[in-house]
Amino acid sequence: MYFNSETTEEAKILDKYKQNSIRKRLEVGFICGCSIPIFHIIHDIFFNGLHTNYALRAVLLGMSLYYYYFMKIMQKKPNSYVMTIAFMLTEFGNLTMGVMGILFYRECLVFYSQTSALLFVYFESFLILSIKTLVIMAVKQTIIWAFFSYWTSGFNFSDPAPYVTGIASVFMLYFFIAYFDYVKDIKLCKSKIKNRNMHKNILSVVEAISDCVMVLDENFNIIFANTCGKSILNNKSPHDFFTNSEYYRKYFNTIICNINIYSDLHILYNSNLDTEMNFGILHHNDELFEWKGKVIKWNEKLSIILCGRNVTHVVKMEKESNESQYKSAILRTVTHELRTPASAVISIVQLIETSQQLSLDNIERLDIIKNSCYYQLCLINDLLDYAQVISGCLKISNIYFNIQQMLMDCIKIIKIQLHEPTVMLNLITKNLPDLIYSDPHRIKQIILNLLSNARKFTIKGTILLEISYEKSWLIIKCIDTGIGIQKDKFEMLFVPFGKIECSKDINPQGIGLGLVISDMLAKELGGEGIKVESEVNKGSCFSFSIPVTGGSNPDDSDIAEENSRVNIPSIYTKSMLFKDEVLVVDDICFNAEAMTQMLRSQGIKTSYVLNGEDAINQLKDKKYSCVLMDCEMPIMDGWETTRKIRQLYEKKYIKYLPPIIACTAHTSEVIILKCKEAGMDDAIIKPCLIEVLISKIRYWINKKEFD
Repeated sequence: MYFNSETTEEAKILDKYKQNSIRKRLEVGFICGCSIPIFHIIHDIFFNGLHTNYALRAVLLGMSLYYYYFMKIMQKKPNSYVMTIAFMLTEFGNLTMGVMGILFYRECLVFYSQTSALLFVYFESFLILSIKTLVIMAVKQTIIWAFFSYWTSGFNFSDPAPYVTGIASVFMLYFFIAYFDYVKDIKLCKSKIKNRNMHKNILSVVEAISDCVMVLDENFNIIFANTCGKSILNNKSPHDFFTNSEYYRKYFNTIICNINIYSDLHILYNSNLDTEMNFGILHHNDELFEWKGKVIKWNEKLSIILCGRNVTHVVKMEKESNESQYKSAILRTVTHELRTPASAVISIVQLIETSQQLSLDNIERLDIIKNSCYYQLCLINDLLDYAQVISGCLKISNIYFNIQQMLMDCIKIIKIQLHEPTVMLNLITKNLPDLIYSDPHRIKQIILNLLSNARKFTIKGTILLEISYEKSWLIIKCIDTGIGIQKDKFEMLFVPFGKIECSKDINPQGIGLGLVISDMLAKELGGEGIKVESEVNKGSCFSFSIPVTGGSNPDDSDIAEENSRVNIPSIYTKSMLFKDEVLVVDDICFNAEAMTQMLRSQGIKTSYVLNGEDAINQLKDKKYSCVLMDCEMPIMDGWETTRKIRQLYEKKYIKYLPPIIACTAHTSEVIILKCKEAGMDDAIIKPCLIEVLISKIRYWINKKEFD
């Protein structure tokens, strides 16, 4: 299994090591080959005299000169030549050991035979790389010493067993000594290859990462640094780099005076092995690097490995995110506070409109007030939607709804706003299913924005709303014959708060967020945003497409009618409500007064309190049929108040638990969900039409009585 291929990587490495080591082996062998014969000659002269054993001394002197000659010429020869010399010298040594043991010192034959075996192992067997060569060399070595044995004493063929077993033993021992020595070397080479590959892989990973990795010794000199680490050092010493950088220590927001990272490095180095430390951030060349270190052993010496991560982009993103969230929070707060008084004004106007003593002029004035407030709410809603999209809080709520009904609602709204008799508004639908599954509120918002823009910029001609359904995609186009837009101004259409200069005859209102929000909503719904085609003085086409699921004739119970509204007849029975009393909870006095007056005008007995604690006390003392709860209040907000009411009801401190309807100026679905989680039964968004408010109160009172 180990000799099956001479081209394996471990075999090549082993061959290379053996060729490189043969020179050292031969050098040692030559020294031994030169010195041992000379030592023998000197010893022989000392014990036997100068004038004897001439033949032996000649052989020994020849051996010494032979080895000395090859030792000199070997130094400049290639490896292939050296290997040949190794084999030649080994064979010469084998023959010499045999001759010495047979012709001169038979009593030392055992020593010479052992020396021959060691010569084979030391100079020949370690160079063998194939099983064939190994067998040949083992046979050769066996034959040599079988020959010397025969020369010495001959063979007694009457009992051949000792000779056969002896020869077999010599062959097998020579073979297996060389074989297992080779196996051991191959395993060592494989282990070395594995370690080398692992080192390469680890180094590749360390070099590939974008973090700076450095290893420092006890004097804080660089032992190792990856490419990023070398790049940031820029041929500087660690001392120069770290001391010339501003150091923001961990858990401190400011630069630490008279302290650099070296102070913390000393603390870390004097810590126990495997101790980790997060240092903080270094500011160097307009870049921020966060550093941490760990005590490790590198080449059996205590060292510190440092890892520095470039957090410039992360810090910038966090800063932008915090600023964006801060702006969004301000927008949400401001829009909520702006909606609150507008809601109160609309409620009072609705209440005054029910009066029978208004002149036509006052009716018209009230209509102006109401429409102005509604327009203000539209602008506030645009700001709120923009804040939600920017902060990532916008939620898409998909339901099955009647697309045809929604389109007709959009057309009705825009027709009311069309004051120019020269502008025609048309609707074309193609292949629309009865129902589609998407967010009706957001689709309606986009369509109304596009139609409203078309109305503003079209003095005469046609506004066409074209809707088609193809392969699960809803395609919506708004085409007008207005003033058109120059192509170089297209980008300005989708810049927040941006407006395009237009004709002096046209005064477009708004804050410049309608198209921006519509584009964002189209993308949130799964489309690619709003597309624009336009020619100056000919008109424009704004279009978008979104993926939807179509359906037809499902169970009515599964369908939520878009913008559903319970239509209460104009003669709805006020007497139905006289026995019930509603509690209004709102911290703003004129809001509470407006809501109270509006409900009382419909025959509903109503009282109000200005905070959550008062609401709880009222419910302890008195039975109310329904509670209209504002959400954001001082002392105790509406959500906490609702939870407290339910807890007190469970503990029997409140005897009757009325339905609680949240009243909020927030349009965010997150707030609506928060109301449900707090235990509120329903929610209305201020301002709310009186018909919708009454229907919700009536529904929950009846439901409570039925339950």
